[in-house]
Amino acid sequence: MRVCLVYSDVGGVAHYGARKYYHGLGYLSSVLKQAGHETALIYLWAEPNREEFLQRVRKIDPALVAFSATTHQFPYVEKCARWIKESLPGILCIVGGPHPTLVPEDVLANPDFDLVCVGEGEYPLLDLVTALQEGQDIAHIPNLWLRKEGTLIKNPLRPLLQNLDELPFADRDLFDFEQILAHNGGWVDMMAGRGCPYGCSYCCNPSLREKFKGLGRYVRFRSVDNVLSEIRFLAGRYRIKTLNFQDDVFTLNKDWTLEFCQKYEKEFALPFWINTRVERINDEEIVAALAHARCRGVRIGIESGNEKLRAEILKRRMSNDEIRRAFALAHRYGLDVYTCNMLGIPGETAEMIQETIDLNRELQPADLQFSVFYPYPMTELYDLSVREGYLIDGAFLPSYYERRSILRLPTLTPEELERGYDQFQLLKDELRMKRENPRKYRIYQMLRVLFLGDAARARAALRLLGRIKRSIVRLGRKHQFEQSERQTMQVKE
Repeated sequence: MRVCLVYSDVGGVAHYGARKYYHGLGYLSSVLKQAGHETALIYLWAEPNREEFLQRVRKIDPALVAFSATTHQFPYVEKCARWIKESLPGILCIVGGPHPTLVPEDVLANPDFDLVCVGEGEYPLLDLVTALQEGQDIAHIPNLWLRKEGTLIKNPLRPLLQNLDELPFADRDLFDFEQILAHNGGWVDMMAGRGCPYGCSYCCNPSLREKFKGLGRYVRFRSVDNVLSEIRFLAGRYRIKTLNFQDDVFTLNKDWTLEFCQKYEKEFALPFWINTRVERINDEEIVAALAHARCRGVRIGIESGNEKLRAEILKRRMSNDEIRRAFALAHRYGLDVYTCNMLGIPGETAEMIQETIDLNRELQPADLQFSVFYPYPMTELYDLSVREGYLIDGAFLPSYYERRSILRLPTLTPEELERGYDQFQLLKDELRMKRENPRKYRIYQMLRVLFLGDAARARAALRLLGRIKRSIVRLGRKHQFEQSERQTMQVKE
């Protein structure tokens, strides 16, 4: 059977500069292909056009269209499902991913979706496709919710897949992977496991752990040998320059991490990046092993520079001194550090945003990410935002990289939020300057001191110096040209 998979990433290419690879659909495709089915992908990198989308669906000619949706992308997915039901009503539509898993009742309230997949989708989707192909009843497949004769059927959840090595490697060809590599400098996204044990109030993992309670270990890692086998396979097939592990906390299991580093170091020379936490990187044995294995850098979440806000609101209980120690340890072993930060957090003030910026400027990360806080359904901070009346009715943003918020916060005005966003962008530009032009960066730092830390005035002065330098260069070239002309005339005379 032919299945059309739809990945909505509207605005993503514009922000990242390249298409992304998404493991969720990659695993769905590899499991279906292993069972003899066909898959094709529609990648929505810009807001979809009705006729273009339907033309692509008709060309694929699937029996089933399977959407994956985050909260940000769900409105685009809804629009596409509606177009299918209006023009191609014979095609079944199923939707899964983070948003449908968290709020399946809300999603299935839309009649344009025939089914919702709750949780891990590889085997539920395979069971569905097999049943459709064989003409069997699809009403009682675990993890799938559907309507039948006006009745909502909420099938129970199946146990979580405990041995991730059972899965075939995620399908890269589905995403035209060579094209992705050509546009992102050869960076290959990897996943070593699933799940996160921490209780951050802005994250969906606590709710997912509760949803799957009693169905097996929520946090699971593939075996080191299985991960290395996939790297070996990818290196033999594609031109890879850097591995980019996207697991929430790569160093969660110390024994696993040390085994990976020891085996990786012996076989591969490719640099790699990981995500981790301060609590899981403040260990010299781990950092030394990562460095020896050619880990290029680590991404860690600071989120806020205000310790009280970070601990009490975000439930990230590490001190600024612990963060400083983690940076110092990473730098001692030659690892770059990339920070993740938020602004517009409930309870945050403009002064707290400045604390986050100041802490980052002190730490001097290799680069940073910053985003305006967005309240996701089924998270503690979403509930708080609703309870306190912060959530603006009907507000929606297509991504978390916007300069505005869907919250009305009593402690932070929209103008203060935008100023904080702009200050973060200034700092990001500073860090890029440091990487690309160290001499220019040193001049900029001297100007900041001269202007008592005012980054905007320092940048303006730097631009003025740049214009003066270019003028001097032009005048010098003009003078040289005039001298050359005079000398030529003298020779002719």
